[in-house]
Amino acid sequence: MYWELPSCLHSFDVISRGATGWVFQICDEIALKYTRKGRLGDFLKENAIYDLLEEHRAPPALLQSFLRLPGINFMPLMAGTLDQRINGNQRRDYQKARCLEVLKLEPTQKIEHWAMELSGAISWLASIGLAHGDLRPANMLLDFRDHLKLADFDCASDMGSDHQGSAPPWSRMLGPEAGIKQGTYGVYGAESEQFTFGVILYTITRGIVLYEEDPSGAVLLLQKKIFPPLSDGHLDRIIDRCWKGQYDSLAELAEEMASLEGAKTTQATLLDDEHVAKMHWRCTHLLATKLSAILVDSVTTNKVNNVTNN
Repeated sequence: MYWELPSCLHSFDVISRGATGWVFQICDEIALKYTRKGRLGDFLKENAIYDLLEEHRAPPALLQSFLRLPGINFMPLMAGTLDQRINGNQRRDYQKARCLEVLKLEPTQKIEHWAMELSGAISWLASIGLAHGDLRPANMLLDFRDHLKLADFDCASDMGSDHQGSAPPWSRMLGPEAGIKQGTYGVYGAESEQFTFGVILYTITRGIVLYEEDPSGAVLLLQKKIFPPLSDGHLDRIIDRCWKGQYDSLAELAEEMASLEGAKTTQATLLDDEHVAKMHWRCTHLLATKLSAILVDSVTTNKVNNVTNN
């Protein structure tokens, strides 16, 4: 698949390759997401979500963007993903994609802090009528101070719209309790988002993805609401409430997470406007120099020319 990339990107380290785009480390502060062939429509949708985040001054737990053009998005460089952190705490069989042993767990205070940041992010999205649409650890980045940043918005959908489903265990096919909706994933709403939040919190507290050992059976287990046993600890009580849909809103969930002891540690802040403007200039300069071979379409070319001539 590397052949589909402009030659000027071949000299940069690949951070990841997702369904929508490749991500490269451009320098010590900047990452570039570049569209995959045939996925420009989804890429433009994600860029439009970043426009909304910028317009509404989204909280720090949602990833910021320095410069967006059709097919490209310059973003702050992150330390890694939550998925990588979880896997790095395991002894894994990477060929069979399964955990052999959990070597360590994250401190409770750290888990509580991430729970506060993630719940705040999804609650804020809900406040402007959006569901993330693809909540899972691979789409949650960690910065160099270990703050969580929710990213990858190409699946974002309106709250109340039909849920498109995700690979288990990140969404749940509805069972008999849903009536005529049985066998579907329902709609995006407080219940669907808090369910996934509970799965993520379970995954972090156990150091292994829920039902990773039985992915083929996970769909049926979740549909029947067959969950592993939980303790009476405060984090497990939160997981249980999420799986049972007992939070009336994501704002209620976020409020409880903000009261956790770990939530009171150092708070993340938005990148200040001066820094964002500086990074915007650097990205523009890169497009005119090292990355000048990037040509997505005529719209991109015109926009780059307009930016560099100002």
